[in-house]
Amino acid sequence: MNDTLLNMRKLALHDALFRQALLATRSASDPLDAFCRIAGQYGFSLSPGNIISDGEEYSSNQTKSTNGGNPMPYDCFDDPYEMFLISIS
Repeated sequence: MNDTLLNMRKLALHDALFRQALLATRSASDPLDAFCRIAGQYGFSLSPGNIISDGEEYSSNQTKSTNGGNPMPYDCFDDPYEMFLISIS
């Protein structure tokens, strides 16, 4: 999780309104956009691209860390948005 998400998690664990607002984004028509708008209202600068690239970067680092290199990239990676929501549930 990047520093912004870690700081948001700390706040969400102490501020029930913030936590509920973030969890409610699951039912939005565009969950990532809603999530980032709420983050912005609380002073966190976050874009959907930040969240998506977080997962891709982690997956790329996993591939590069394989002994000798992994010629086959992983088919998927953990979704940082969902992992974040799980961490505050």
